[in-house]
Amino acid sequence: MFNATILGQVFVNGVSLSAIYILVALGFTLLFGIMRVVNFAHGEFAMLGAFALFHLIKDYHWPWLIALPVGVVGVALASLVLEWLVFRWFYQRMFESMIGLLGLNMMIMFGAVLLWDVHERNIPSVSSEVLMLGDIIVPVDRLIVVIIALAALAGFYLFIRYTRAGLAMRAAAQDLEIAETQGVNTRRTYKVAFFVAILLAALAGALWGQIYAVSPFLGERPLLMAFVVVILGGMGSIPGAALGGVLLGFTESFVGTFYGAAASAFLSFGVVILLLVVRPWGILGTPET
Repeated sequence: MFNATILGQVFVNGVSLSAIYILVALGFTLLFGIMRVVNFAHGEFAMLGAFALFHLIKDYHWPWLIALPVGVVGVALASLVLEWLVFRWFYQRMFESMIGLLGLNMMIMFGAVLLWDVHERNIPSVSSEVLMLGDIIVPVDRLIVVIIALAALAGFYLFIRYTRAGLAMRAAAQDLEIAETQGVNTRRTYKVAFFVAILLAALAGALWGQIYAVSPFLGERPLLMAFVVVILGGMGSIPGAALGGVLLGFTESFVGTFYGAAASAFLSFGVVILLLVVRPWGILGTPET
């Protein structure tokens, strides 16, 4: 049962799932860590990213490697309208943001149903070839998804670590008042953080749609997984989001392969409940003072 071929396949699937979960969770935890916003509409931006990629390829016949960045950046730019209309009113208002953005989530989801109907669509594959690594089958399209996701994660790390905007975000996340006294432009920092968060969500949704399927309800699972990942790693903790994504991705791949999707969901949420009882601030999070 536990032979090298199956375990290798589990590893490949785990890497792809982990990379996508980390992408969507990073945006979620970024908004919470800096603005104290619980973005329950986060998954809908992932859904919009998937639809943007689908239409650019299917309707306009753009090459996949051009359609992906154009669609993802387009969704992130368009989201700035919602940032101005809705999100900015909920900054530093955690509990109000939960209710307001849950309503926004439902509006975007059912607006998508009115626009696209409920049936699923498949994004044309970037490649139909497979690689054989011994007895392990690696679809090239999934490998490309992993490479793009890892490149995006590396870019996000470099942005947060070495750019002036990234430094401002880290300062605002640690202590907003001190950051403002040091000359950090809070409004501009919030807009940049929001744009980056939605960019990551849209990219995660496009990659998710490439592996699975696209529908107006696509955002539900990425949102749920992002929430689980963030709880595991610690709300507002970027390293925690990365660790939580790896743990959840590989757990889902391993348990789902050998024991089924129901067992995987049971174990994942069981671990979350146990962690909330034992360490409610997450693995790498810090307790509220």
